[in-house]
Amino acid sequence: MELTEHDDLNPHLGNMDAIDAVADEGFIQGGALVLDWNINAVLGWLSEKGFAELVPMFKMHTIDGAVLPKLNDRLLREIGITNVGTRVQVMNEVVKIQAIARAQQRSGMIWTDEQYRAGPCSGCLPFGFPFCCECMHGRPDLYTLYNSKLNIMQSEKVCNTPCTGCCGYLIKSNNVDLSLIIDIDTDASSTAVGDPVGFIQISTMDGNYYVLSMRSSECQKITALISNAKEEAQILQHMQTMNMVR
Repeated sequence: MELTEHDDLNPHLGNMDAIDAVADEGFIQGGALVLDWNINAVLGWLSEKGFAELVPMFKMHTIDGAVLPKLNDRLLREIGITNVGTRVQVMNEVVKIQAIARAQQRSGMIWTDEQYRAGPCSGCLPFGFPFCCECMHGRPDLYTLYNSKLNIMQSEKVCNTPCTGCCGYLIKSNNVDLSLIIDIDTDASSTAVGDPVGFIQISTMDGNYYVLSMRSSECQKITALISNAKEEAQILQHMQTMNMVR
C-alpha cells in the first residue's frame, strides 16, 4: 500500500502535473511551457500547426512565448495576416495557448518557508527542547505564496503519542485566494537575544482568518510580498472581468 507523502499535497507540484496533463506535446517546445518559449520555439509551434507561411511575420515582430497569449484579431492584422480565415484558424490555436499560459501564470511560485517555532531561551535552543524529535511535536506548517493564492499546509499527528506520530500525520492543505484578501496585519517584537516569533494575520472576504508564524525580523518583508501579490491578483481579476463584459 502506498503512503501519502507530504509532497503529494504540494499545490505547486500538483499544478505543474495538471498543466502537463492538459498540455499535449504541441504546447511543449524544448521542454518549456508557453510563457518560457523563445522566438524560435514559437516559430516551431507555428510550423507544427501548419502555419509555416506565417513564420517570417512572427519572426519580424519578435513574437515570443510572453507575447503569444496576448495576440488577438487586431494584432494579427497588424503583423500582416490579411486573410480572415487564416486569422480565425490562428486564433483558435491561440485560445488554447492562452488557457495553458493562464494556468502557468497562476502556478508561479513567489515565496515559500516553514512556520517558525521558537525554542526556549528566546529561541537560542531548538523548539521543544529537550524533546526535539519531530514525532513529539509534529511538523511545522509550510507556507507557499503563488501568483494567485497562498497555500498553508498543516501536518497534525493523528494521535498525540510518539508512536503514532512517527507513523503518520493528518495533512491539511488550505488555499487562500489572494483576490479575496481584505486585510493583512503584522504583530512582531524584538528581544535582546534571539529572534522571537512574529505573526502575520490575514482576513478574507469570505470571513476566514489565517495566522502565519514567522521570525519577527521577516514579518515586514513577507507581509510586503503577500500585499504585492494580492494587489496584482486583484488587478488581474478586474481586467479579466472587464474583458468578459466587453
